[in-house]
Amino acid sequence: MLQKEKALEKMCQFTYFFSNMDTIFVDSMNHIKWELGHNKVPTALKPYFSDPIDLLDLYENHSEHTVVFHTSSLRTNYISSEVNDEERNILGTIVTGPYLLEEPGSFFIQDVLFENNLPISLKHILTEYFSSLPIISPYKGKMIAEFLAYHTTKMHLWTLDDSQIEHKTYPAKAENNVPSHQLKENTKQSLDTIEKRYEIQNELMYAVEKGDREIAEKIIREDFALLEKLPDRIPNDPLRSRKNMSFAFNTTLRIAAEKGGLHPVYIDSISEKFAIKIEKTSTLNQISGIETQMVNEYCEAVNKLSLKQYNYKIRKAIEYIRTNISEDLSLNTISAAIDSSPHELSRQFKKQTNKSLTDYINEQRILEAIYLIDNHHLSITDISLMVGFNDVNYFTKVFKKLKGMTPSHYRKGK
Repeated sequence: MLQKEKALEKMCQFTYFFSNMDTIFVDSMNHIKWELGHNKVPTALKPYFSDPIDLLDLYENHSEHTVVFHTSSLRTNYISSEVNDEERNILGTIVTGPYLLEEPGSFFIQDVLFENNLPISLKHILTEYFSSLPIISPYKGKMIAEFLAYHTTKMHLWTLDDSQIEHKTYPAKAENNVPSHQLKENTKQSLDTIEKRYEIQNELMYAVEKGDREIAEKIIREDFALLEKLPDRIPNDPLRSRKNMSFAFNTTLRIAAEKGGLHPVYIDSISEKFAIKIEKTSTLNQISGIETQMVNEYCEAVNKLSLKQYNYKIRKAIEYIRTNISEDLSLNTISAAIDSSPHELSRQFKKQTNKSLTDYINEQRILEAIYLIDNHHLSITDISLMVGFNDVNYFTKVFKKLKGMTPSHYRKGK
């Protein structure tokens, strides 16, 4: 039995490394026994995303096929393969995924929101999450399926004999002695380099805090190489060492973004997406590209979504509006949600934003409508409901007031 367990676990490991996707083993009692991978559903999305075991329903609707492809209404995909012993008793199922079959562009996200009746306020977090998932071609999916089919049906032939594996070590060449004056000079250069690194890092953090992408890109272009030349803390594994430094850099950027007034929900989704991307990289060059993307994305998010200029009460009101844009957003509803009197909220909101609460909400809803309007899968009525207008005529009236034309004319002119 122990040998069989080891074989099953090893099979899951092989599947994980071959597919480069999250892999779990679900035993015959429908419990996850082993779990390999990095993708985690963001907290804000968990109410809408089923657990893989509940979603796939592996044993209730039993398939006669060895390997099964699964697709959810959220357009996430999985591949499962049942594992049996010599007597055809079910030992469990290997499941790999989630993955996507196409790039999660804006239309893709919009269709997922509409088809699953999800709040449009989730679009940023949904985009970040889907961007962290691998995109698999039908051919690669078929290869993974064949890999699983072969190994799960041949499991009884597996052996785990390590005696055929050999490890060799070789002595390194002795280094020449370094003169004492050279050691002093090297030490001074090292101290100067460390000070310069901290100076560059602080400048970069300040640029991210301000959402200043131009300055951030200038620092990356001119000085970022110095930050990358840190000594390997795991000399025998430079890629692992570099990944660890990138994780630390991601943490530094999220702290800067938080100082810049970015809400933790957005920070968490960006941070999690890049943590997964870093872990999945296979070359040092890939990590350098990801770090540049991180800086740009944090800057852009601070620029678009920061509320640092407002006091606590107004920040809470705007956060509530953003996360509930498709819901009832009356003055009484918002003031109750943030524990404020309607009169005080209305007065302070006008003072700090130079807009009435109603005007601000309408502007945000029309911005969301513009995000959706190119998607011809959605009717004007669909769009109006998705952004919180229960009356399409009122939606059209507000849209025309703010954009100078009706939604239909705006769509035709795009």
